[in-house]
Amino acid sequence: MKKGYKVTDVQREKKIGVAAENLEELILKSCKKLGFNVEGAGAGECRLFVAEDGTRVDDDDYLGTLPPQTLFILLKSTETMVTDFDFYYKMIRSTRKEFIDTGAAAHEFLSTDIKEKFKVFQRYIAAASDAKTMLSERVQDPAWFQGLEPSEKTKEQSMSKRVKERMKGYYYKTKSALQSSELYISSKNSRGKKLIDQFLVDLRKILESNKYNESYFNRKADQHARLCNENGLFECGGLWSNDKCVYEGDHVINPYRSREERIIFQTWNLDHKIELSRAIIPNILKAIEGLHNGDIKCITCESSVKQGAVEADRYYLQIFTRKNLKLVHIVCHHKGRHDADSGVYTVCKKCSRSQSIEYNS
Repeated sequence: MKKGYKVTDVQREKKIGVAAENLEELILKSCKKLGFNVEGAGAGECRLFVAEDGTRVDDDDYLGTLPPQTLFILLKSTETMVTDFDFYYKMIRSTRKEFIDTGAAAHEFLSTDIKEKFKVFQRYIAAASDAKTMLSERVQDPAWFQGLEPSEKTKEQSMSKRVKERMKGYYYKTKSALQSSELYISSKNSRGKKLIDQFLVDLRKILESNKYNESYFNRKADQHARLCNENGLFECGGLWSNDKCVYEGDHVINPYRSREERIIFQTWNLDHKIELSRAIIPNILKAIEGLHNGDIKCITCESSVKQGAVEADRYYLQIFTRKNLKLVHIVCHHKGRHDADSGVYTVCKKCSRSQSIEYNS
């Protein structure tokens, strides 16, 4: 009796449905439908694997134990099997690193076939064992560190590094936008350029003084400084406009538990409730333009002055801290416009604080 199966190639470029009674028929039909340039005896060199775990199907008895609609990978003799998880992982890693670090790759990676990819990830999370979750050092759980730099000796060190990479991504995104602005490029006597460069130096100093908020992913950090519990479990914060995740209990992950969950965690996003590109950066530019043009409105005493400062620490809080960042599962990462605005944080000299920048021509 024939059963229906799904078959794709190792690159997952085309997926077909095949009804077959035995392994030979399944391979022959799959070769033809996938457009493999093999016929007759040549088809016998093709090999069939279960997509989920990479198990080779090499006889009718084993094929008969698999349920209908099982997804298989058909390989030519020269190709190497790649499981679903490792295939998706390779897709993530092939994306530009800074996009991964800031979580932006998650949108691109999961923008198509999201349900199927999410199911693959969930299966790996469900199958993970808790046996090594609380182990910390590389020598104790070497599999967890596969693919990481040799300098990363503990899980906590590695997770702290991931936060630092994301924070650097936000900084360089801000820097790139400001230095591409008309004010930076075209201002007379380079005054606009100096103001922006000074703001960026000040912003980075604040970020460095707070160690890039590396404690956010470190389960051994103080409970008020981390986003996970003492075991390393993270919970989704929900849509930017919600107080909590509506998928309560489902959108959770512990990247300390296994290599797979560590990798999947890269698709979780630190979402800016007040958006960086649409709201924060434009208001930074307005604030610096106020200094440049001698048209400053003090947010403290509300006076209008010609000289003053930009409160860089307020923008730091919005760009880099949990005051404006929410850790979210990819499903809860809203890609549309957020109805939340930043502000033009300028002050007069009298109200200026230590984390403000000034520029006097």
